[in-house]
Amino acid sequence: MEIMFSERIERLAPSPVREILKAATGGGVVSLAGGLPAEETFPALENLPGGWCQYGLTEGDPAIRAAIGRHLEERGLSCPPERILVTSGSQQGIDLAAKLFVDKGTPVLCESPTYMAALQVLRLFGADLKELPIGATGPVPESIDPCVAEARPRMAYVIPTYQNPTGCVWSEEARAALAQAADKYGTPVLEDDPYGEIGFGPKVPRPVCARLRRAPWIFLGSFSKSFVPGLRMGFLAASEELFVNIERLKQAADLHSCRLSQALVLDDLNDPRRPARLDAVRAEYKRRRDAFDVSIHKHFPKAEFVAPEGGLFYWARLSPERDLREIAAAALAAGVAFLPGEHCYAGKPEHGWARLNFSHASPEDADRALGILARVMDGI
Repeated sequence: MEIMFSERIERLAPSPVREILKAATGGGVVSLAGGLPAEETFPALENLPGGWCQYGLTEGDPAIRAAIGRHLEERGLSCPPERILVTSGSQQGIDLAAKLFVDKGTPVLCESPTYMAALQVLRLFGADLKELPIGATGPVPESIDPCVAEARPRMAYVIPTYQNPTGCVWSEEARAALAQAADKYGTPVLEDDPYGEIGFGPKVPRPVCARLRRAPWIFLGSFSKSFVPGLRMGFLAASEELFVNIERLKQAADLHSCRLSQALVLDDLNDPRRPARLDAVRAEYKRRRDAFDVSIHKHFPKAEFVAPEGGLFYWARLSPERDLREIAAAALAAGVAFLPGEHCYAGKPEHGWARLNFSHASPEDADRALGILARVMDGI
């Protein structure tokens, strides 16, 4: 199977210094290669193990990569630590994948609607975006093979679990259909999974990447939603034929991700209290989701939406045929910010949809904000 990389990959070379530093990791080697500061000059940081203050490996510390490998195994995806890369949030993973595959005019398949910041990255690199319409359970399974066959994308970008912006979970049949089509046409799959740990509904099916047999794949995860967003700690797991180039792209971007973040996330992953902590997080989000559900029914009784079973957002059609981009400025002036759904489409948008966050504001503040938004929309 021939993989079509972007033309910039032909110019991509490994960093000699990073390769030397990798080889020099461990005892017995005196490194005169990299610009490593003296560890004796570092201030003492409480509760931080020794050695974590120094520059690290591009792909991440071996201990955190091993812990992420176990974490993925629990999610149903097997990947050795050697093919796991720590990233500065999962957003960096999207950027690396775009650099790997996308030139000007490169066809890329994405959901419709999809994550606005991913559209920003793909458009920056000149992608020719092809849309795969989705509904409450993802795309219609029978629509996937014809869509891939027609688009022949160099990459398919999808968010099958608590999708952004819709909150939907792809059905078992839709996941299987995409995996079959990707294997059939040799389409690399970029699966984005930032919300997988914060679901409070039924158990979600296995990742699409776990179902692939021939097609290359990249799986993105994040600890921003399940731990601490300020750490900007994410990860990327990839099939063997992609990993080396991804690692070199990471070298060219930032050498390595923050080791302090890695140490803190590793401590959390190894904490036996982590499952109980996540259960409490899910329970709180479900409580806020339930309260938001009551409020949106009260203030927008005619709105179209499906209550999400995880993630952070409601996807609601508040006013069919109205372009909510025309409402946003007036709403902000009245003290309410929201994302007009029109921003989430690669092509011609469907009007009237809004992405509404239910996780951050208190239920009381969210109710007040929805009331203000309803009055603003009635007044325009």
